Amino acid sequence: HYLKKVWLKQTLEIPCLEDATSENLSTYPLKWLVGENGRKEELVTKEPSCPAVYRNSSLLYGQRVLLGLNYTLKVFPTKITDDGRVFSCHVLYHPERVQKSSTTVRVFGK
Repeated sequence: HYLKKVWLKQTLEIPCLEDATSENLSTYPLKWLVGENGRKEELVTKEPSCPAVYRNSSLLYGQRVLLGLNYTLKVFPTKITDDGRVFSCHVLYHPERVQKSSTTVRVFGK
């Protein structure tokens, strides 16, 4: 579990898996989720050799998320409501083997 600190109104970038390269990830389905109070909401899903699918139904993240290089999640601009949220990346290597990383975000004002 990681902790990411970011200034208000800046771009938040969270790597999917710290030690994985894009070649390793590009052959597997992956998804980014955001959680708060036990609820999880899907932000982006990426299937191999398909474009990323954004779940723009999210009121908080609809137009603010982007999948970057190496499947990094980019959120811009950060808002005070992002503070304390947990973003998690799930990579499905095999139906029985899912690798997950989660990052808690702390947002600071200037």
